[in-house]
Amino acid sequence: MNDKTLGILIFTLSVLAMIGYFCWLFLAPEDIVILGKPLSEWALIVPVMIIVYAFLFIVAWIGWAMASTPPPLPLTKKTSEEEEETEKEE
Repeated sequence: MNDKTLGILIFTLSVLAMIGYFCWLFLAPEDIVILGKPLSEWALIVPVMIIVYAFLFIVAWIGWAMASTPPPLPLTKKTSEEEEETEKEE
């Protein structure tokens, strides 16, 4: 699949998703109730929950990376003797 075809596919799917979300949010029948909330309220709850969970996942990943990464080794300063030896070698 080349880039142009993939771009057309992504564009088409995103436009269809926008149309579907609009219908879910504004045109959903009020008589469909899930866990005490109408279907149109779920159109707001689900994306907000996904965004919050994605943010918290990224924060947790950063915390895990910070906790599991070993500290860097301390830098040692060259003594004057070592500096003289490296200068002689050059």
